[in-house]
Amino acid sequence: MFTRNKRIAIEKDYDIDLLLSIDHAEGLDNPSTYPSVTTRDYRVVFWVHPDYQLATSRDLGSPDPVWNQKCRMKLDKSRDCKLLYVEVLRYGSSSESNPGTSNGMSLVGRAQIPLPNLSSKTDGRYGLVRPKDDEYKAEGHITLSMKLVKIDII
Repeated sequence: MFTRNKRIAIEKDYDIDLLLSIDHAEGLDNPSTYPSVTTRDYRVVFWVHPDYQLATSRDLGSPDPVWNQKCRMKLDKSRDCKLLYVEVLRYGSSSESNPGTSNGMSLVGRAQIPLPNLSSKTDGRYGLVRPKDDEYKAEGHITLSMKLVKIDII
């Protein structure tokens, strides 16, 4: 009688984390286009699920802010995770043409960036769109990198 050794593969339970590095943006609030913008104080707000948003620290300076911040986000496997949503906000500056909100923030650009495949890394310069009247205008870029990693649960 012949007996074969059989191996049974058992799938381990795991979590998925997004490793994100937000480096810098360029081309925000061009001074020749937006001369009424008096401060350049920017922050990036980002999320995969709208109920769990994170933000960078604020960068004060030029229309090309630098954050160089890293973040780790745990993703919910029960939800469909396909996009990273990014919004660049400006604080403390308003004008008649762009009054901002009651808390002094103005949206200067947003993007929806596809998440990479599991265990692969993507990095790049992504175009931002800015709300203008009832439309959107392509303006500025953000540079970031992402990697999805599988974390085995022991």
